Amino acid sequence: MSSKRRKLGAAEIITNARQRITRIRTMTATDTLDSYLANVERQDAVERNFIAIGEAIKDLASVIDIFAIDPKGPWREPARFRDFLAHQYEEGVSHPDVWRTIVEDLNDLDEALARLERHIVKAGLSVGR
Repeated sequence: MSSKRRKLGAAEIITNARQRITRIRTMTATDTLDSYLANVERQDAVERNFIAIGEAIKDLASVIDIFAIDPKGPWREPARFRDFLAHQYEEGVSHPDVWRTIVEDLNDLDEALARLERHIVKAGLSVGR
């Protein structure tokens, strides 16, 4: 099993992160808090996608200066949330907190990524979706 990953450019990282956001939205589109809490498989899938999004934000920050491009973007939170989700072995994850993140924060993150995407396109780099 290889642990090496190909280095992605900013455009690919943004595209991948936004695709993960779309997956979370699609998976939870008809959910309420109660239906989300009742579906362990969906919780696992959503958490995995949040971990990937947080990792993407970390990778993106190593490729471009996201803080200079968009200082108001929610750049620290996804990375912290990723670390929290990835390291909650014994205590477990608070699924109502994950649900609250879906409902309250996911759109803001997607909008911030869209702003970065526009900046990259303006700078002459391509972004695929």
